[in-house]
Amino acid sequence: MKDLENKLFSMDVPKIEDDPFENKLRRKLVNRFYKPANNFRFKFKLVTALASLLLIFGCVIVIQPGVALSLNKLIFPSNIMVAERDNSGTENELAYTSIFNPQLVDRLDPSKFREDKTYIIRKYISAEEGAVMIVSEFDQRKKPKKLREVSF
Repeated sequence: MKDLENKLFSMDVPKIEDDPFENKLRRKLVNRFYKPANNFRFKFKLVTALASLLLIFGCVIVIQPGVALSLNKLIFPSNIMVAERDNSGTENELAYTSIFNPQLVDRLDPSKFREDKTYIIRKYISAEEGAVMIVSEFDQRKKPKKLREVSF
């Protein structure tokens, strides 16, 4: 190793006669190998800007949740509607879970049907027993509720 160092010290370094080229080359070498902080500064500024943007966006979502809903509708447009808003501003989910569903208007005429009974189906899953579905039947005219167990 000492021989290599001695050989490097004994070598003649060629002199460049063109001073502007020498200064430009020196500046490029110094910037390339001795000032890597410029790259880190750019990355730090980029990360700081993105973090600030996310912080502002998070605060806006907490303060005004409607912004997140409108942004979600803009980014992910969907034909399936979960709820419809009334004039009062409340969600009308019954329209979508009954025969008056706007997606069924062209297939069924709601005036030809009458509502008879309402059912709620709940599915329970157990690792030991398997799956059980419980159908709760509600009759609008009668108060007592009938429960029927359906398993598969």
